Amino acid sequence: MKIKLTVILLFVILIISCGSDKKDDISSASSYGETGEKEAVPVYTQKAIEEPFFTSIDSSGIIEGIREADIISETSGLITEVFFEIGDYVNEGDVLLKVEDRMAGISFESSRQDYEAARIEFEALEKSFKTGGSSQLIFSQGRARLESARLRMEQVRDTFDNTSIKAPFDGYISGRDISISVGSYIQPSVAVTHIVDTSSFRLRLTLGEDEIPLVKKGDDAQIILNSLPDLNIKATVDAVSPGSSRTAGGFPVILSWKNELNGSVKSGMSAAVRIKPDNMGTNMLIVPSSSIVSRNGLNYIFRVKDNTAEAVEVRLTQSLGNRASISKIPGTDLMVEPGDLIIVTGLNTLIPGDSVIPSLLEDSL
Repeated sequence: MKIKLTVILLFVILIISCGSDKKDDISSASSYGETGEKEAVPVYTQKAIEEPFFTSIDSSGIIEGIREADIISETSGLITEVFFEIGDYVNEGDVLLKVEDRMAGISFESSRQDYEAARIEFEALEKSFKTGGSSQLIFSQGRARLESARLRMEQVRDTFDNTSIKAPFDGYISGRDISISVGSYIQPSVAVTHIVDTSSFRLRLTLGEDEIPLVKKGDDAQIILNSLPDLNIKATVDAVSPGSSRTAGGFPVILSWKNELNGSVKSGMSAAVRIKPDNMGTNMLIVPSSSIVSRNGLNYIFRVKDNTAEAVEVRLTQSLGNRASISKIPGTDLMVEPGDLIIVTGLNTLIPGDSVIPSLLEDSL
């Protein structure tokens, strides 16, 4: 009886030890359960390609005029005249509105007269000082009075000038506060209007650390308006930040282009951007991200070989959207080649060695 029990135990141990030699990875059909006889499985595929991981750099942003400014009131008073409306084109220096200026004008004239008196007095003191008729102290006091009068006159003149609010550059009026009307009282720091220079446009965007090394000033870019997708706008990279933004987290890039579309493009429009850097980096083996299967910390893809599904272990080096770059696992013989058909559907139930009926998707990676 003891001999029979010993034989049975040895037989069980032998079975367990044999089973432990099987690898628990995707290349072993046992990791999926029993295979059995299966009919050929229809699958969709895409071709593996060899090219730089980034063939273009895509982003998005909001279009701005090459110059834009909120026109802010720097004075207070009653509005006497308004010379603009939304959509008007104004030139640099054009008066946009006027505030009651009688008191400011009187103050300016008084300060101007004080300055003239101080100037005449100083000129007389200067002549006297040169001939020894006045002391250094009296001469210095006269010069100080002249400088004080000049500073006060300039300050009062600025106050007087601020009663006429002017356009800082050529552009279009894109807004007007509802409180801006004749007879209204305006306060300092009120936004009177907004001016946009549409002679050229720019667009700010933020790129990641994998993309920013590929972009440089002068690179070509394409702007695609969400609202006008048929327009073909060519832009240029105008500036590339040397550091990341503390607020946005990425690396700011500015594009610009001359406006040649006669009003079709507006400041504030959203747009997609495609930058075409001159140097896109080295070629890599690219497969669809959706084809990557992970099992037990390892990455695999299924390729079609002789109308069967062959599992290939790969190293995933980069992934963005539906593009993934892969490389060979050191010490292995299998590797995906450019042009291989990579299976992208039915991966949850597919087993290595399954017969497949591949259909090629024409979607580009």
